[in-house]
Amino acid sequence: MSNRRFQIYFFAAVMLVSLALTVLVFRPYLVLLAFGGVFAILSRPIHRAFFRLVRSESVSALLTIIVGTAALVVPVAYFLIALYGELSGLFSSLHIDLGAAGDFIERHIPAEFHGQVPLIMDEFGRLLRGVGTALSGNLVGLFSDVATVTFDFFVVLIAAYYLLRDGTKVKRLLLQLSPLGDKYDEQIFRRVIVAVRAVMGGVLMIGVLKAVLTSITFAFCGVPTPIFWGVMAGLASMVPVVGTAIVTVPAIGYLLMYGHYVAAVVLLLVSIFFIGTVDNFLQPKLVESKTNIHPLLILLSILGGFKFYGFAGFVLGPLTLAMTMALFDVYRQEFRQEADAVVSDS
Repeated sequence: MSNRRFQIYFFAAVMLVSLALTVLVFRPYLVLLAFGGVFAILSRPIHRAFFRLVRSESVSALLTIIVGTAALVVPVAYFLIALYGELSGLFSSLHIDLGAAGDFIERHIPAEFHGQVPLIMDEFGRLLRGVGTALSGNLVGLFSDVATVTFDFFVVLIAAYYLLRDGTKVKRLLLQLSPLGDKYDEQIFRRVIVAVRAVMGGVLMIGVLKAVLTSITFAFCGVPTPIFWGVMAGLASMVPVVGTAIVTVPAIGYLLMYGHYVAAVVLLLVSIFFIGTVDNFLQPKLVESKTNIHPLLILLSILGGFKFYGFAGFVLGPLTLAMTMALFDVYRQEFRQEADAVVSDS
């Protein structure tokens, strides 16, 4: 073996080991870095607007981060505070009509057990009020550990800041490192950016649609403060697995508790067939209209993304698919003929 070939093999081995160790070091923060990239892509127009005013990449990136943070934190903080008040008021008043539920139970059980119903309903009401107090008093803790969420959020903001400030340099470096032609690298970059904007735009539109549907249905069924709970359902639509059920299931229980059985059934049916499932059909179509990827593949990428990435899967799943489809396009345009020639020669 020549000395040069040995150097190449040695360098490749050291490089692979170094990359593997670096990935392991960065692994706890890869999802946060990905969200930082998403934040930077979505806020890029704001950054360019600030840059035209201040002519400084650092200052414009900082101003963009401040504006983006305010746009995220202020609404979330407002609705958490409002939700605390709504839950406190709701559970503190549950004792008013528990008698209606007791009457319903008495009509459907043997007469010899009727004497136990008031005691059961009294204990049940005390239990619900205790659960409501604990839930409303520890609402922030139910979402996640505050310190962890705050730290992760700052990591996302720092990553977004540097990507906004040095995005051009990072892109130029990646183009230099990539063995593909620059036109293919640009094509992949464009596909990823389009996918990010399509996914986040779809999430926003579906959240608004679910908020409107929930508000209308709640108002029709007689649930108190329907607009507030509709907005909460729109926010809850981004929570994996449970989604809007966080809002609709307690509302159904509330209607049953107050004896509005028909309204509870209507809300249950609307929640199952419309509010809870509209995103499964609409979001793939919204993303398809921007990315030209089949909606079935998009739906599977979203569902599989939740399983593989967790909460971040609703963004990272479609992004992974978009990257793969872009690479397939590069293969078809650049390497397909060479691959066919190799196969035919063999």
